[in-house]
Amino acid sequence: MFLYTYPENGGLQNPKLRPPAEDFTRLSCGRVLIFFAADDHMREAGQMYYDDLKKSDWGGSVEVVEHEGECHVFHWFKPECEKTGEMVKKFGSFINQK
Repeated sequence: MFLYTYPENGGLQNPKLRPPAEDFTRLSCGRVLIFFAADDHMREAGQMYYDDLKKSDWGGSVEVVEHEGECHVFHWFKPECEKTGEMVKKFGSFINQK
């Protein structure tokens, strides 16, 4: 909704969607998990976030899970689908990692 709510936002280059590289060094976590839906209109923003994070001096680990054939927030609209179940399990295992 950000892109629609603030039409003069600068698009995908807006710092709220694409933080500057130096901001990544302030992340206090050591791991990041990013989910993509392949047909998501925001997929490009997620990919840029992943790429920028990987290139930064942050030093943590980042993992991406992409769901082919799905669109933005598919898990809200299809809570019973297999891919939603996989997403929930992946998120749970990520949170429970030591």
